[in-house]
Amino acid sequence: MKRTDVIVLGGGIIGAAIAEELARHGQRVVLLERGRIGAEASSAAAGILSAQMDLPTPGPFFELCQAARRMYPRWVEHLQRRAGMSVHYHVDGILYLAMTGREEHAMERQLRWQVKQGLRVARWSRQDVRRHEPNVDGRVKRGFHFPTEAQVDNVLLMQALERACRKAGVELHERTTVRRVLVRAKTVQGVETDHGELRAPVLINCLGSWAALDGKFPVAVPVSPARGQMLAFHGPKGLFRHAVMSERAYVVQRRDGRLIVGSTVEFAGFDKRLTLQGIHGILCGLRQFSSAVNACPLVEMWAGFRPCAVDQLPIIGKTAIGGLFLATGHFRHGILLAPITAALLTELILRGRTSFDLTPFAPSRFTPPHGSPARQGGEEGVLIPKGSSPKPRPSGRGAGFTKP
Repeated sequence: MKRTDVIVLGGGIIGAAIAEELARHGQRVVLLERGRIGAEASSAAAGILSAQMDLPTPGPFFELCQAARRMYPRWVEHLQRRAGMSVHYHVDGILYLAMTGREEHAMERQLRWQVKQGLRVARWSRQDVRRHEPNVDGRVKRGFHFPTEAQVDNVLLMQALERACRKAGVELHERTTVRRVLVRAKTVQGVETDHGELRAPVLINCLGSWAALDGKFPVAVPVSPARGQMLAFHGPKGLFRHAVMSERAYVVQRRDGRLIVGSTVEFAGFDKRLTLQGIHGILCGLRQFSSAVNACPLVEMWAGFRPCAVDQLPIIGKTAIGGLFLATGHFRHGILLAPITAALLTELILRGRTSFDLTPFAPSRFTPPHGSPARQGGEEGVLIPKGSSPKPRPSGRGAGFTKP
């Protein structure tokens, strides 16, 4: 039986970021991953870092995303220096295309409150859109440009983060299955895995869509996998200058010409199979605003699971069990929120308090006053079509618009 200071469950971007941060603060950290480091949602994403464009209302979650955006450049610089590689972080902005009057009016309302808060948003006419993005040739009502939004190559980011973890002294265990969490007298003791027991006074669940441990986790984790189908094309460099989004689809171009196109939001359980309906919806949404990808060769298709909590907010903080913490449910903002989640949980674990109020994201919000745990998981087998709203509902601009 081995002992350490902290056990992190889950080797996605959230778990790896927390493990690296804690290790740099002198903790002995063991990270347990059921598959390969970063191989699930973290590598399936598009790498769009939206802290503004897809947040239609102010509030604690908006403030959390703003704090994450402020710390991102320094975090990326740190990882690149530690890993000796670039993660292709660029502040190119996001262009949102309103295709209907309803979408235009919704964005106008968002523009007004964001501008009042001192944020930059530009309203573009159809002619402005064509001047800035010549390959947007669809029937656009108006464009809304968010110049301070960024993007990163999330696959390279995970590679750099894994290197940084190893350099910081994190002990990484891939292909390790957690059978149960060990609790005694309402205090965490460690975990039992298929390779034996591991003991630690601190355990952090960063398992994303798998955070409920098939119902065996000792506290409620009402998180469901939201499948996002994605496509990749190879196009000429500079085809798109920004990440371009509409309510039904988005496209982001890497520096090598690769075009990442997405995406769906489907509550279909742990089923990663691609569907004609999903792919057709993405392509129709893309074709609605641009025909430039028509001649580009398709190079890859995949799907990933984004962890979606029933109230669509991340679950970050301590539980009623001593030493047991949660960091999951980041849904479409996991890549953006990784550094702020890591920093705040490190503060909470080492100091007992945080510099940002985590109360709206606390795990305790899922425990009713009478003490019965909330039902874990969400609906399965549901494809969310445009305009519908099953529970849990995806926030944002519609079923086709989402970052996995």
